[in-house]
Amino acid sequence: MSGVSFGLLGPIKVWSGGEELDTGSPQQRGVLALLLLSQGQQITIDGIVSALWGREAPRSAVVSTRTFISRLRRVLADGSAAGLGTEAEIRSVGRGYQLVVDPGAVDVTVFRQATAAAREAREQGKIAEASGLLRGALALWRGPALDGLGGAFFEGRRAWLERLRASAVEERWALDIEQGDCRDAIAGLTLATAAEPYRERLWELLMWAFDRDGRREEALSAYHRIARLLDDDLGLEPGPGLRRMYARIRTAAGASLV
Repeated sequence: MSGVSFGLLGPIKVWSGGEELDTGSPQQRGVLALLLLSQGQQITIDGIVSALWGREAPRSAVVSTRTFISRLRRVLADGSAAGLGTEAEIRSVGRGYQLVVDPGAVDVTVFRQATAAAREAREQGKIAEASGLLRGALALWRGPALDGLGGAFFEGRRAWLERLRASAVEERWALDIEQGDCRDAIAGLTLATAAEPYRERLWELLMWAFDRDGRREEALSAYHRIARLLDDDLGLEPGPGLRRMYARIRTAAGASLV
């Protein structure tokens, strides 16, 4: 990629013309992440200090923040000069800063735009296009979002981004199943249900994948496993989505398989 580009979907990274730039200490990378997550809006010095240090900010926090900003400006200026294309600039705005950059240079923005386009494509019946968009979006992830950044603010942002990722993965599996490409979906969903056994949507998709793959007995068996798990561990019954999937597969399979 030409110009400067940014990665938040994994460790914090900056590239210029495909070459990685040195973004400094974890706290300095945290400042960069804050500016990128603000999507061109101003973020105050107090907001930066709060996100980086919380209630235990040292007296030197404001001075340190200004030092991080100064260093990041040099990094981005050097990167913009070396690359041909997208430029990035940190501007002073009131008692704070904003990062001005093409949204297409930030992986989080590209990911969200691609997943939105995939939903629109699916609504229009363009299943293969939607699936391709989701695969491209998920390929942007290099690890846990905002990897290496700690503190309550970044934990909250990380959880939000990981929920978006999980939703995109589920949607990709659903599209694969809808197209009859069930083997990879079954493998992924088997691992996912083991890792998060109470997420009913995962079991619903697994049942659907088994059914589409001609394995209705396994689909019904999966329902009975999650039903027992919910009852034994949580004292709950399967939700409406699971019940509808079970009823549909049971009807198609015939009473002899129940």
